[in-house]
Amino acid sequence: MKDSRFNWQVPSLPDVDIAELAKATQLDPIIVRILVARGFRTADEMTNFVAMDQSVVHDPFLLHDMQKAVERIMSAIEANEKILVYGDYDADGVTSTTIMYETLAQLGADVNYFVPNRFKDGYGPNLAEYQHFINDEQVQLIVTVDNGVAGNEAINYAQEHGVDVVVTDHHEMPDQLPNAYAIVHPRHPEGEYPFGDLSGVGVAFKVACALLEEVPEEFLDLYAIGTIADLVSMTDENRLLVKLGLQLIPETSRIGLQKLIAVAGVETSQIDEETIGFTVAPRINAVGRLGDASQAVELLTTFDEEQATAIAKDINATNTKRQGLVNEIYEVAAEIAKDEDHRDLQTLVISGHDWHQGVLGIVASRLVELTNKPTIVLSDQNQDGVYKGSGRSVANLNLFEALNPAREHFEGFGGHHMAIGITVKEANLPVLADQLEKAAEQAQLDFRQRPQLNLDATVAISELSTDLVPKIKQLGPFGMDNPVPKLAITNVRVTDVKAIGQNQAHLKFTANQAGQQLAAIAFQRGEIADKLSHLSNTIDLAGTLSINEWRGM
Repeated sequence: MKDSRFNWQVPSLPDVDIAELAKATQLDPIIVRILVARGFRTADEMTNFVAMDQSVVHDPFLLHDMQKAVERIMSAIEANEKILVYGDYDADGVTSTTIMYETLAQLGADVNYFVPNRFKDGYGPNLAEYQHFINDEQVQLIVTVDNGVAGNEAINYAQEHGVDVVVTDHHEMPDQLPNAYAIVHPRHPEGEYPFGDLSGVGVAFKVACALLEEVPEEFLDLYAIGTIADLVSMTDENRLLVKLGLQLIPETSRIGLQKLIAVAGVETSQIDEETIGFTVAPRINAVGRLGDASQAVELLTTFDEEQATAIAKDINATNTKRQGLVNEIYEVAAEIAKDEDHRDLQTLVISGHDWHQGVLGIVASRLVELTNKPTIVLSDQNQDGVYKGSGRSVANLNLFEALNPAREHFEGFGGHHMAIGITVKEANLPVLADQLEKAAEQAQLDFRQRPQLNLDATVAISELSTDLVPKIKQLGPFGMDNPVPKLAITNVRVTDVKAIGQNQAHLKFTANQAGQQLAAIAFQRGEIADKLSHLSNTIDLAGTLSINEWRGM
């Protein structure tokens, strides 16, 4: 039986002495094999990676314009100027807004925050909102978080009307930057920052470090949530600061975060990057997708237990509604992806009428998994001939760079390698589709080629134990550029095969090898249960390890 959806890449280890390295590092031999497969060669390299220390945390003043930004913010505080923190509506933006707002409040600033509405204001600096805050609210300084580098029109308006804008952002920078007072960005071409993969919350955190003249540990829980949610590189200082944040979350003093974790059904002892990524962050994101994300900032900043409980329950209900909308739209979009107009294309641009625009990014992600094609999903929710949507990509195509040459045909556009947001008139939908397909051809994409699955080691079931799982976790937190180790087990016989879960969607079985057994589960593979149960020969498995707890066992 051959049922692999991936092209397995099993590492060929260089000529190193695994046993000697294991002895020198005091690490399990399987951990050493994983590290060698990932490019580590010496005992010192391995020990330093596993141990991690504060030396990996970089000086915030290496960021472009940081000194200038700090001086302007401090002068505004001293002059009691009205400061506005202008945020974003996803989990990265919400946590960024919270950190910047609380930092300035702690320093005694006259500060308020604004989180734009996805549907009314769109992403990034909105000219009408800037005009409102400058002319009606008499705001004298605007600090953006997780947005701003593409907000030329609104930011130029502010500067021309005597209101300075300090941009803190991490998104792809356009050729023409706004005329902001300061632009704090880890990849600014004139900057010296050694790590370019901070999230929006990472940049906001660095500004907080510079303003407070210390590393504010009380914000590490937010750093962890925003960084995990935004799928940036989990290496360098991100890995250390997220690890520290995850350790602090079970004892967080944020009542709202406590309540959100509780309604999500997560045990605080089980908090890790996976539970944040699949339970906490999606709930924060759901508010911005379907409603007003300022509610999420309220949740993270409130000291009122009753208010926190009410908001957490409301957010949880919003997330349930979001899941239903995703499933409805995905079913329709998946059928379109398979029709004769789309099935032979290397990319997908799928548009619909009255689809809820707040969930289209999730639908696009699921279509990429289904088809192995870069995908953009759009909707004219207001049926006004203007389509808004989101795109998701594959590793071999930078979606922002693919579409950037045609940006004059779009009403709004921004994003990065793996994800973009876009607004386009109906007449320009063919331009969008043609540009994306042309970029895929130039990148020599072939959706028929199975995506690559990089495995870290081939192991025997006899080598696996519950003791190994926490040892593997030492290599985390896991994420982009530091994935969860994937192990291969060859020549396995399967027994006790059954389809489980709602609609029998998942596959459960026992793997048997040389008298040793291992319980296995394959999510969304229930359809092969019957075929697998009648199999007489052996199979190979690729997967990740975890400990399953049931009633304390």
